[in-house]
Parts: sequence; C-alpha cells; structure tokens
Amino acid sequence: MISSVDKKIKVASFFAGIGGFDLGFEAAGAEIVFQSEIDRFCRKVLQKNWPAVRLMGDIKDIQPNDIPKSASIWTGGFPCQDVSLANQGKRKGLKGERSGLFHEFARLVEGKKPKWIVLENVPGLLNSNQGKDFSTVLNTLGELGYGVSWRVLDAKYFGTPQRRRRVFIVASYRSIRSAEVLFDEGSNQEVYRSGLGEKDLDSKRILKGSKDSYIYAIQHATIGRKPEAGPQAKGFRSDGETYTLDSRGSADVVCKTNDAFRVRESAGVSEGVDSNRYRAIGNAVCVPVVTWLAKRLINLDQKTN
Repeated sequence: MISSVDKKIKVASFFAGIGGFDLGFEAAGAEIVFQSEIDRFCRKVLQKNWPAVRLMGDIKDIQPNDIPKSASIWTGGFPCQDVSLANQGKRKGLKGERSGLFHEFARLVEGKKPKWIVLENVPGLLNSNQGKDFSTVLNTLGELGYGVSWRVLDAKYFGTPQRRRRVFIVASYRSIRSAEVLFDEGSNQEVYRSGLGEKDLDSKRILKGSKDSYIYAIQHATIGRKPEAGPQAKGFRSDGETYTLDSRGSADVVCKTNDAFRVRESAGVSEGVDSNRYRAIGNAVCVPVVTWLAKRLINLDQKTN
C-alpha cells in the first residue's frame, strides 16, 4: 500500500535561503527532499526547520547524482546581485560571480532533466546586459528541452503589505505546460516586458490580503528620492505598502502596523540577530506568491499524469 507521503510530489530546492520556496510548496502539498544553500545563517534556519532533509552547500560542489531521482520539481531563486537595478553601474550580469551561478544550476539540470523547474529573480534580470542575460536563461533552458514561460508577479496582490515585483520562470520538460501554470486560458493579463512598460495584475483574480494593515515606512529619507520611483525608492510613504527590504542591511526602515510584521514581534527573537534575519528576509521569496504558483503547478501535474 502506497502511503500519502509517497504520493506527494517531491521538490529539490536550490539557493534555498531560509526556505521561502520550500514553505510555499509544502503549503501546496509537496514534500521537500533536497536543499542547497551556502550561507551559514540560512543553513542553520534550514537545518532547524527541515532536519530530515539532505542539505548541501556550494552548488559548485553538487553533482547530478547527489539530487534524489524522486524530485520532479526543482526550485531556485538564483542570486540577483549582479543583475539587480539596485547595483546600477556595477551590474556584471550572468558573467558575475553570484548571478552567474545560474550556469551551475543549468549544469545540474542537464545531468538530471527534472520534470519541472521554477526560478525566481528580480525584474532587473529582464534588461541586464541589454536583455542578453535573460535571453541566455531562456535559451539555455530551451536547449535543454524545456518549454519556458515567465511572468512578473507582485507580492502586494497576494496578501502582503509590500510592493515586491519578481520574475518567475516556469519550465516544463518537453512541453509548454509551463504556460498553464502562470496564465489562464484567454486571460487578458499582460506580462511585464523590458522596454514595453508594465500592466498591474488584476488583484480581483489573485489572492487578497486577509488582514488589514497600515504601514509607515522611512527608507534613507535624507536622500529624498520620490516614492513614485518604485520599490527601491527612498523617502516616506503611508499608503498601505512599504519599500522592499534592503538585503544589505543598510535601509533605515520603520514600520508601524496593526499586525506583527516586524521581525522581532513576529518571531520573538533577540535583536542581536536582526541583521542576519533582515538580510535573509530581504533575499527571500514571498511565500504566498510561491504557494499560489505551486498549487497551480501541482494541480496541473496531477491532471496530466
């Protein structure tokens, strides 16, 4: 008799951070069977929350056979520092030491060919190196046999008080079912494309927040950039959203809400670890967004099996 655990779809998590992808896929009914993360603090978080899952470090040291055959979904938020707009003038793109780790991920994909791939990065990936880096990502996965779809999703439409746009790339092996994960048939929702502008997602069709919150945020207020400049803007805002947390830990963010969104309030931990926690959270994926995506992927996978 096959147990319910054995029936669960299995996930291998790369560049796992503190487990944002892992939590989202678990909430959708999947099981995490492998994790890879090089950061020491993040590794401690993963070991505490997933003690039974095999955890490896530097992706450069991983070989395809290290990854369980049962993992049909591979996830990864590969490093964004070399493609991020926050590093204007210093963007090395996929030639950079950090964002260039995408090529190491592709090496493992070539050796194992998982059924599904889900990647995440900042919107700066779209125009890094005049769009050539994003083209490299798409073409690399395509050459490995994957049908690739992509979409920019904003965390503010998924029940969080933060404007946080991220590119999500879904790839399905030898099919274009990836498009069904990110889009509804006949949908008039538009994808953000570099150079073509942006259309907001239809919030009525996406998860709405379940809690009311009112956010006050100050980020490097003395610089004086206008809030209209986007998620990386500086200044003051009190419109129910807050700026993206700066993973470098240099952002002067002050929040006052009707719910416990601050790190110490929500986790009950000492302020002595705040710098590590803020950095980890700043680099993390938004769990409600991943949960939405994961549910759609798993439902589609089960229907087509």
